[in-house]
Amino acid sequence: MRITTSIFAVTFVAGLATVNFFNHFYAEKALQNDAEQLLYQFHDALLEAHEILDSLPTPENFQCSKTDIQKLAMLAFEHPAVRLIGVLHGDKQDCASEEIHFDLANYHEQVLKPVKHKLMDKVALATVSHGDKHVDLLMVRSHGDSRYFASINPFMVNYLTEFVCMNCLEYEFVIGSLPKLEFRGRAMEEKSFIEYSASRFEESIRVELNLKGTEAFYNYYKELSWASTVLFSVLFASIISIFAYKLLTIRQSLDRIIKDALKFKEFTPFYQPIVNSSTGEIVGVEMLARWVHKDGTVVPPYQFIPFAEDSGLIIAITEQLIQKTVIDIKSLGWDNTDKFVSINIVPEHLKDDQLYQLIMQLTKEYQIPATSLSLEITERMKIDDLEEARNRLEAFYQQGITLKLDDAGTGYGGFSYIQELGISTLKIDKMFIDTIARDDIKSSVLESIISFAKSSGLGMIAEGVEEQHQVDYLKQHNVFLIQGYIYAKPMPIAELKQWIDARGNKESLR
Repeated sequence: MRITTSIFAVTFVAGLATVNFFNHFYAEKALQNDAEQLLYQFHDALLEAHEILDSLPTPENFQCSKTDIQKLAMLAFEHPAVRLIGVLHGDKQDCASEEIHFDLANYHEQVLKPVKHKLMDKVALATVSHGDKHVDLLMVRSHGDSRYFASINPFMVNYLTEFVCMNCLEYEFVIGSLPKLEFRGRAMEEKSFIEYSASRFEESIRVELNLKGTEAFYNYYKELSWASTVLFSVLFASIISIFAYKLLTIRQSLDRIIKDALKFKEFTPFYQPIVNSSTGEIVGVEMLARWVHKDGTVVPPYQFIPFAEDSGLIIAITEQLIQKTVIDIKSLGWDNTDKFVSINIVPEHLKDDQLYQLIMQLTKEYQIPATSLSLEITERMKIDDLEEARNRLEAFYQQGITLKLDDAGTGYGGFSYIQELGISTLKIDKMFIDTIARDDIKSSVLESIISFAKSSGLGMIAEGVEEQHQVDYLKQHNVFLIQGYIYAKPMPIAELKQWIDARGNKESLR
C-alpha cells in the first residue's frame, strides 16, 4: 500500500509540472477548436439542408399525400440539423414534415419574398425572427410557382460561456450568398481581449466565423487548462497506481466473480413501472438487471454489464433474470391481464433460437401467455446481420411478443432497425426528455422523433421523465406512456407489489 501511495504522489506531481505549459497553449487551442467546431456544424447544416432539398422531386410534383408527408418526416428524423421541411404552392403552405404549432405568416413572407440571398441556382436563403427567442435560417429551393423550404436549427454558441460569464462573447457568421447573409450575436459589454476568425468553403458554400471575447472569456479557458491538467494528473496517477496494485496483489478476475454470482443466482430483476399519464394506470414495467450480493449490497449495472456483454456472459445473466421474471409475473397476477414486462436483449440473442426456446419453455411451465413479455433492443449496439435477426424475431412475433427500440435517436441503428426488424415501439431516451422547456438544439430532435413515430404508426414510451412539466409537454404531443422517477424508481418485486397496492388504495379513496 505504501509503494502504491508513493507511485501516486510521484505521477501526480509530474502531471502538475505541465500546468505552466498548458496554461497558455491550451487556452488558445481550446478556443480555436471550439470555434472551428461551431463553424463546421453551421456549414454542415447548410450542406445537409441542400442535400435534402436536392433529393426531393420538383415541388410542383409533390402532392402532399400521406406517403409524401411521411417521407418529409423521415428526412427530418434522419437529419437532426434540420428542424422542419415544408412545401409551398403559390402563396400557401400545403404540407410539412410535422404538425405546425405556430403562425406561418412570417415564414410565408420570407420564403415568398422576391429579393432573397441567392446561394446557387434555384437555391436561396431567408431568415425568420421569432421575437427575442431566436432567428430561424431557411433554405429555399424554388421551381416555378412552387418551392420547398428547410428550417435549419438555430445554432447557439452561448454554451461556450453560459456557466462562467454573461455578454463576454461576440460572434458573427457570414454566409457567402448574394447578397451576403450575416448572423450576429449580442454585442459584448467590455472591450475585446482575444479574437479568432475561421472560414470554410466546400461544395460552393462559404461560411466565415468571427469570434471576439473579453478577458473574462479568455480566463475561462485558462481555468479550464488548470482543471484539465489537474484532472489529467489525477487520472494518470490513478491508472498507474491501480496497475501497480494489480501487479502486487492477487485478485480474482471479474469473469470468475460473475460466474460465481450466476452459480449462486445473485442476478436479480428490478422493475421500473411504465404508467399511462392520461389514466394513471400502470401498463407494464421494464426489467432491469441488478447484481445483489448475499449481504444485500446492490452492484449497479454499469459496473458489470459492459464486461458481461463483451465476454458473452450477458446471455447467461439474461436467462437467469428471465427465469425469475416469469415467476414474478405469476405472483403479480399479470398472467390474466394485458400488462407486460419488457426485457432487454443484445444482438447476440438473435444469432440462435436459445432465447426463444427458453421463453417458450418458461411460459408453458408457469402457464403465462407469451404476450406478458416484450423485448427491447438498444439502438447503440450494432446488429451485423439484420436479415438473420429479423428471421429470429419472427418466431417471437408469431407468439405475440413485440420488440421495442430502446435509446431511440442516440445510436447508429436508426431507421434501418425500424424498417428491418419490425419495431413496434420507440423508447425516447432521457437525453431528449431533459431538453423539454430548455433552449437546446436536441429539443428539435425530440420533436422530430415524435413526429416520425406518429407518421409511421409506432408506439412511444418516454424514459427518464422526472418533472411534471415534462409529462405535460409529452401529453400535448400525444405521448402518454411514461417511465421515470416522476412515478417510481427501479425496484425489486416486493417493493413493486407495495407500490402497486399503494396506488390502488389511493384510487379507492378518491
